[in-house]
Amino acid sequence: MRARIATVLTGLALALTASPARPAPEVPGPRADVHALVGARVVTRPGRVLDNATVVVRDGLVEAVGVDLASPPDARVWDLEGRTVYAAFIESYSALSWPDEEEADAPATGHPNPFVRPERSVVDRLGSFEPGKLRAAGFGTAVVVPEGGIFAGASAIVALGDGEPGVNVILPRSAQAAALESRAFGDGYPTSQMGAIALFRQTVLDATWYRQAHAAWAANPAQARPVASTALAELGAVAAGEAPLVLATRDPRESLKARALADELGLDLVLLGHGREYHVVDQLAASGLALLLPLDFPDTPQAGDEDDLSLDLADLRHWRDAPGNAGRLLEAGATVALTSHGLGTPNDLHEAVRRAIEEGSLKPEDALAALTTTPAALLGLERILGTIEPGKMAQLLEVEGDLFAEEAHLVAVWVDGRRYEVKSTEAATVEPAGTWELTVETGDGQEIPTVLELTGDAESLDGSLRIGEQVMRLSSVSVSGAEVTLALDTTAIGIPGTTTMTLTLDGDQARGGGLSPAGPFDVRGRRTAGPEEV
Repeated sequence: MRARIATVLTGLALALTASPARPAPEVPGPRADVHALVGARVVTRPGRVLDNATVVVRDGLVEAVGVDLASPPDARVWDLEGRTVYAAFIESYSALSWPDEEEADAPATGHPNPFVRPERSVVDRLGSFEPGKLRAAGFGTAVVVPEGGIFAGASAIVALGDGEPGVNVILPRSAQAAALESRAFGDGYPTSQMGAIALFRQTVLDATWYRQAHAAWAANPAQARPVASTALAELGAVAAGEAPLVLATRDPRESLKARALADELGLDLVLLGHGREYHVVDQLAASGLALLLPLDFPDTPQAGDEDDLSLDLADLRHWRDAPGNAGRLLEAGATVALTSHGLGTPNDLHEAVRRAIEEGSLKPEDALAALTTTPAALLGLERILGTIEPGKMAQLLEVEGDLFAEEAHLVAVWVDGRRYEVKSTEAATVEPAGTWELTVETGDGQEIPTVLELTGDAESLDGSLRIGEQVMRLSSVSVSGAEVTLALDTTAIGIPGTTTMTLTLDGDQARGGGLSPAGPFDVRGRRTAGPEEV
């Protein structure tokens, strides 16, 4: 067994997969992909709580959850007494900008207007998507949405684990993304909102015609075949109301215009909101349109002396009414999912939700639903996401304290059954760039020489890990204080999945540990080339 593995895999694979010859134990030891979270308060869904419960995770899925549940003998046991486990949040709108298109990049069968590019798919740009910030805020899954134009392309649903993008994609093509955008005067059509609405409407009508024309040609090929259009072909299902369209709105008037377009064209429309829906609550609730609501509340206005008249009354009213926006929509019967879109960082979501609960009419149970069960239902993924039940993806959130209380502390997020600790980020006190010669020591005492190459500064590091002749690109690397945390896909060396490593740097010395799909390991080493510590 050892000889065969040694001929196929390089150092780390050998060290992490091979085991010394010895009699098999009567009871199997813990496996890296089997976990038992014991002693926790488990909120399986909004409003349903199990005290002193156990959640069993196997191969990335929830295997069992309940009280008085025995831990499997092959599970790694996590004592979570004093903690609460929730389903991890689902980010319903994580924007990813699309670079401006050069004329040479325009598709040969695309729409003549570069603001209409529904054939694009954001999954092709996931290499620039960073899941770490969302994960640190309690999210386990996200809808990554392309931005740029009236029809920007198809979004993708991804798990927020580390590793290559393809490993984390749940659904590569989800809802189409749209916005009523216009250009600056002189940069081409449209240059006004009226023009944007006209182009939006005409494109949907053209997509309907295109679908009907192709159906007619298929029934009678003797007639002229319609000229191919990848854009109109992509929008056929949207135009027929068979596929969802997420439309970003900027103010209450645009929300009502979007509602009118949905009614006129028969669209399955979801609105990305703007925070001022309270002006048109009844109309939006009556429309039946689902809303993705940002929680970007205004800061407290700063007034001067008592005669200061510089504050705008509309701004004061918005400061007063914005925190109650979500609660008022829910009370009116609207379908609402909350999003961190528009906030400075995803972590600001927690303070915003607390403010909506304290100053508005949002109930904690409704806030949890708007971050879990509601987005899962909107995405059509309620069978696998949104609650903690057997057979569902193990996207979990460990919390000390009540989730939306000020003293709550997010401890860890589980993504596909893999645990990621939530660490507070500090300003970097080291510059890790350079060549690091490391030794990886496995649990059975084997030592594997490893070379870590890091480039860039602490705010934007990149790099690779080399074991033997195999070089693996890092999928993520970040610095907090003197700690460097990195992740990479180790499939190339025979260990399918993501391996993570955390190093504490002291000058040119490094020490730390990590976890691979095959188990934990320790690391030590030193920098042999590169810039000195700052």
